Amino acid sequence: MEYRYRDASEMKDSGVEWIGKIPKDWEIKRNKYMFSEINLKNSKHDDNLLSVSEYYGVALRRDKMSDNEYLTRAESLEDYKVCKEDDLVMNIMLAWKKAMGVSRYDGIVSPAYCIYRKKDIISMKYYHYLFRTDLYASLFKQNSTGIIDSRLRLYPEKFLSIYSHRPKLETQMKIAKFLDKKTSQFDSIISKKEALIEKLEEAKKSLISEVVTGKVKVVKTDDGYDLVKRSSDEMKDSGVDWIGCIPKGFKIVRLGLISFVTKLAGFEYTNNMAEALSNEGEVPIVRAGNIKMNKFINQEKEFIDIETSKLLNRSALYQKCVLITFIGAGIGEVALFDKVERHHLAPNVAKIEILGENKNKIDEQYLIYYLMSSAGQEEVNKIKKASAQPSLSMETIRNMKIVIPELDEQYKINEYLTKRIKEIEHIIDKTKKQIEKLKEAKQSLISEAVTGKIEIMD
Repeated sequence: MEYRYRDASEMKDSGVEWIGKIPKDWEIKRNKYMFSEINLKNSKHDDNLLSVSEYYGVALRRDKMSDNEYLTRAESLEDYKVCKEDDLVMNIMLAWKKAMGVSRYDGIVSPAYCIYRKKDIISMKYYHYLFRTDLYASLFKQNSTGIIDSRLRLYPEKFLSIYSHRPKLETQMKIAKFLDKKTSQFDSIISKKEALIEKLEEAKKSLISEVVTGKVKVVKTDDGYDLVKRSSDEMKDSGVDWIGCIPKGFKIVRLGLISFVTKLAGFEYTNNMAEALSNEGEVPIVRAGNIKMNKFINQEKEFIDIETSKLLNRSALYQKCVLITFIGAGIGEVALFDKVERHHLAPNVAKIEILGENKNKIDEQYLIYYLMSSAGQEEVNKIKKASAQPSLSMETIRNMKIVIPELDEQYKINEYLTKRIKEIEHIIDKTKKQIEKLKEAKQSLISEAVTGKIEIMD
């Protein structure tokens, strides 16, 4: 199926300012004439739980669960609402973020959601696409009740009073069929590019692991550095299952033996820092959002005064160190702090300082590369799998096993990995930009089709 752009002579004024012009054979109609709200409670104890998302619309809850989540117990589902295939399900708190869609399943949804069933002869798939456009998301926000975004609600009386595009049924079905095909093509390309990013990320992690654990040796060449696989005669058993064999000249030590690991204690935050936080001040606060794997991101939004920072000096940042996030889904992210001006830790970031004579044994950048590797992330991954709200204790961080080569070899490793990682991340960033452009093109095509800017040809 192909399409063409309609010219101005084929359009008419809809009579509704925000809708603007529509094709001459289209009309507009209030939603109350096309949909009715359904409020049927789950009396039969159906446990086919559905979820609603801005990303995918309506889906089976079990298909969208992470490994450490569990389905809600059936006994607690009595107040849930019954949804039928082809019903429009809307999270009224996030309607302005497109958290809605037409269900392909019979099931039950949260009692906080609204369910709408067609009362006119319409294509629900067409309205699935229409209501998830930026145009309607903006309209739903304008019609939602609430002071701030987190409090917004699109109540049924508001939704049902809104005017919507209403082309002929044949046109609706043609548009829906066209968009099913085109969005599938877009999604296929996007999926392949996302898979490429995953492979590149795995390749990066694998490369780091091979180098920092000494499975391969960094050798200087005329063009820079190259990798040479070490022979079995050069290796010894590390004594650590997830590390495996390491070169005979490498050592393994606990991180706590070569560094000072600390955080801002919860009671220190409550008793001292919380009241001192402001939008301006002398000492910027470093939160988990500032830490992305091997990147320190400057986004200074909160500050404290210097007196408070000195009072909490153990968790202040004023010299070169490694930062690691230890609470939440993003635990284990690491970055180098080497700023001249003083900063201070928030309660979700810890610092690792190499002190004294140990500065001659391990380089901070090498430590970051090691903590990024599969071996360095072993404890993090175990905790992530075991907990819905993962958290690294300071003791766990101190007990991490670190592989340490001679300092000159660490510098070679740093130089080689910095160059190679930059090359890999350049490809990743380029691919991410391509994905964003594809998503924008997909949304633009959907919007133009459902609002009549383009005509779908047979």
